[in-house]
Amino acid sequence: MAWNIHDLHDAIFGTDARKQVGRKLKEYGCTKAVVIYDPALKDYVGEVMELIEAEGLQAVIYQAANGEPVSSEVEKYVDFCKKEQIDGMVALGGGSTMDTAKIGGKTLANGGKVTDYLGGYTALGAGNKLFKPIICMATTSGTGSEVSYGLMCLNEENNKKTFCLHTATLAIDDPIYPANMDPYITAYTGIDALAHCAESLCNTYAMENWMADMLCKEGVKTAFDYLRTAVKEPDNTEARARMSWAAMCGGYAITERKTSIGHSVSNQISDTFHTHHGEGVACGILVQALYNVKKSPEITKVWAPLFGVDCPEDADLETVGREIYKKLLDLLKDIGLKSMKKLGISEDFCDTAAENISKDKKWAIVPNPPDFEEVRRCLHETWDF
Repeated sequence: MAWNIHDLHDAIFGTDARKQVGRKLKEYGCTKAVVIYDPALKDYVGEVMELIEAEGLQAVIYQAANGEPVSSEVEKYVDFCKKEQIDGMVALGGGSTMDTAKIGGKTLANGGKVTDYLGGYTALGAGNKLFKPIICMATTSGTGSEVSYGLMCLNEENNKKTFCLHTATLAIDDPIYPANMDPYITAYTGIDALAHCAESLCNTYAMENWMADMLCKEGVKTAFDYLRTAVKEPDNTEARARMSWAAMCGGYAITERKTSIGHSVSNQISDTFHTHHGEGVACGILVQALYNVKKSPEITKVWAPLFGVDCPEDADLETVGREIYKKLLDLLKDIGLKSMKKLGISEDFCDTAAENISKDKKWAIVPNPPDFEEVRRCLHETWDF
């Protein structure tokens, strides 16, 4: 079997990597950049502006909207970029800010309006021109959007959150930024990094790709080993750096391969109740782990060593799967993440979510749709973990 290796684009990783942003913009031929930033990151914007202007470039700032990207807010960003006649972007923030920059860049490069490119999984070919340069400076250790080919944005014409394709030009991951996240944000962004890799690994046989396997395994083990420490010891620089690395692995992994049941669950939760994406992911990864116990024992074998669970050749895989589930459950509880019940979600929603997940268009590009009745059962069992 042959497979594609997608978009392993340039990245700079490590302490003080952020200091290269101005020089890199200049190397790309940029003369005027917009710095789009998360509202919580005002304190960092000044330094980024100074780094850009020190190279003789112009810079303007744009505060991203709170919450995940929606088409009308991205349109405002596009209009601002046109008015300012920028020829480069720096996205300073988490996944929402980086995704806003990427879909904004796609719209600028291809013309039209934002919703023209939000047709979902079955319309990924819309608009193939890239805006360059977009430099993504990740400030959370979670989404990996800085190195992912994809992005998510709500199409307000049909009220559907939609997957779309546009890559950044360069990723800059400097662990100094995530080091200032509070523990709860560290927890829910970090579980997203782990889930990207773990879920993508669920497709290891259906979507063979050795590059993806390598990235997934590295990301799962790193996140599982270091997330608890990053949450409980905010000043632990080693744990912070490792979580940044896990997030980057996750971003690369979901470009090579796709997520699975867990993110379908998390999208149902966050789209309906407007929770943080990572809060839904915490519920989703537990559903995924429980589903694997009976329905994907071959994935249990792959997951086991990454979660520190023994799995000899003659192991009872249901027992091993349950042990993995328990390890994940203990992690979620220990870092303060919440069940659906604790998020205020009625148990009736488990049936609604299962029905909607069965209609998810992602199964058109992930060639191993699950047993949806088993997904329903797992949703109910994990509702109050």
